[in-house]
Amino acid sequence: MKRDLVFDFGLHKGEDTAFYLEKGFRVVAFEANPELAQACRARFAAEIATGKLTIMEGAVAPASAGDTVTFFINERSVWGTIDKDWVERNEKIGAASKKITAQRIDVEEVIRNFGMPLYMKIDIEGADQHVLEVLASFPDKPKYISIESSKDDFGDVVGECDRLRALGYSRFKAVQQEYIPGMQGRFHRVNGEPFPYTFPADSSGPFGDEIRQPWLGYEEVLDEYRAIFRKYRLMGSGSVLLRIPGVHRLLWHFGRLTNAGLPGWYDTHAALDGE
Repeated sequence: MKRDLVFDFGLHKGEDTAFYLEKGFRVVAFEANPELAQACRARFAAEIATGKLTIMEGAVAPASAGDTVTFFINERSVWGTIDKDWVERNEKIGAASKKITAQRIDVEEVIRNFGMPLYMKIDIEGADQHVLEVLASFPDKPKYISIESSKDDFGDVVGECDRLRALGYSRFKAVQQEYIPGMQGRFHRVNGEPFPYTFPADSSGPFGDEIRQPWLGYEEVLDEYRAIFRKYRLMGSGSVLLRIPGVHRLLWHFGRLTNAGLPGWYDTHAALDGE
């Protein structure tokens, strides 16, 4: 394991990569949208020149997909995907996509070339599980890992946690993403030096022990997700309650103060034991 290395699957505009670089990590970042990749090459030109950042432009997909794959760029740039089911879901809620041909990225080859990272952030709509399948073929694993969790089906969340547990992960955190933009805190660089940081819009936030909530066991995190799904039924995006004028804004502000408002969406963070 390379303890100074982070993989950012889902570079987007560099919101998370900027934080990892600030912490002093080397970063390998993945982005299939050519415009976003080019913008990040300009934004992080200095870090690329010094070897701190490598941008892999292309779509993460299994070898069976071929050397090139169809990638769908959504008008909401965070929703780009290779998964047609995701495209249909996005179109149903009014977010159109256009398709391009992208070079396929071989995740196994990238790991062999760069080494296994300390942390792997996986947020590539519809392809997260493929990365977990690739990890299963390696004896070494990242100490920390995170994936975007389903908010549609509790059974999917159980499956996600099962796959993480099968990879050797035994500690979990269900991390609410709704209130991360604007969150401020003091964090630590690789060399131990503290620094202040404010997370911008579309950030995933910190990882590992810098997430200020306790690690949970497998059954405990599933219990937490059961409670979250009860909130989804009451206050999820399709609930009758949120159609009442002013309720969404009221709950959003209440939740920011108490962490008990809108459920939003969650990332599942996991850690190896005994590392």
